[in-house]
Amino acid sequence: MKLALICSAAFLAASSPVLAADLVEPVAAMPYSWTGFYVGAQGGGAWNNSRWSPVSTPGFVPFNTNGSGVVYGGQIGYNYQINQFVIGIEGDFAGSTVKGDDQCSTTAGTNCETKQDYLGSVRGRLGYAVDRFLIYGDAGVAFTKYKFAETDFPQSFGGGARVGWTAGLGAEYAFTDHWTAGVEWNYYDFGSKDGASSLIPANVLSARETENTVVARINYKF
Repeated sequence: MKLALICSAAFLAASSPVLAADLVEPVAAMPYSWTGFYVGAQGGGAWNNSRWSPVSTPGFVPFNTNGSGVVYGGQIGYNYQINQFVIGIEGDFAGSTVKGDDQCSTTAGTNCETKQDYLGSVRGRLGYAVDRFLIYGDAGVAFTKYKFAETDFPQSFGGGARVGWTAGLGAEYAFTDHWTAGVEWNYYDFGSKDGASSLIPANVLSARETENTVVARINYKF
């Protein structure tokens, strides 16, 4: 009996380090999932190209009122992850301070300007995730509102809501299970639209609008 007790005690003493190691061995962390709804805020810079061209006669030499400003707003969307690929849809809306002005064509002493009120879009997204890091491309429909005016001889030229397309690239990192942050670039093309002078309706011009934005973003994932 004494021999059996001694052997049992020796066995337990020898095996206890192994049992302890098994008990304290860390559990492998689950990979991060980008699947879910999210909502967030964004802010950054925008640069537009506004090309004025004549439609009616007598015409004028085409010119640009390129400008820049700040865009600020928010976004809401949904991602779904399949292995390392992430597909999603997002809608965003931003206020804009983008404004540009220049001499109206070749007429010295004149000043024409383009102003943007807001900028928004609904885009599909396709990305590739490496755990908590995501790179993606996006494309979709975009909308905005521009105002066109000659300020030295106060008159407006149409303007109003515009619809076009957008495409871009972005990168995002999940620094907690719910909070993510990133940066995104997008190109916008709103095509050309005719506008008549508010003072002389026979004077009609065509304004072509394109724009680039770079924004920082932060999101909360549910």
